Amino acid sequence: MALFDTDVLIDNLLNRYGASQALIKFKDEKNYCSVITIGEILFGMYPDEKEKTLKLLDSLAPLEVDKDIVLSAYEIKNKARGFNLELYDCIIAATAIQNDMVLVTKNAKHYPDERIRIYAPQY
Repeated sequence: MALFDTDVLIDNLLNRYGASQALIKFKDEKNYCSVITIGEILFGMYPDEKEKTLKLLDSLAPLEVDKDIVLSAYEIKNKARGFNLELYDCIIAATAIQNDMVLVTKNAKHYPDERIRIYAPQY
C-alpha cells in the first residue's frame, strides 16, 4: 500500500511523466492520500482544473486524521531537531507510519524520521 504525497499528485496533474509512472508503479495496490493532501490540492487548484483534480483524488482512498496521528506528528516534529518540518508534512508522515505504508514523495528531505518507508520517483 502506498500513501501519495501532495507533490507527486500535483506533478501528475501537471502531466509530469515521472509522476504518472509513480502512480502506475503502485496501480495493483490500493492507494491512499491523506485528507491533508486533499485539502492542499483543492485549495491550490484553479476552477478549470476541478474535474481532472477530483478524478485523480477519487482514484485514491482518503485517510482521516485522528488524535493518534496528531500525537504521532507531534513526536515526529520533536524528534526532528535541526529540521524545519511543517505541520502538514508531520501529519502525512505520521499517517504513513501509523498505517504502515510506503510514502511516495519527491520531497524525502521533508521526512527525516527513519520509520518512514519512502519511494522517491526519479523525474
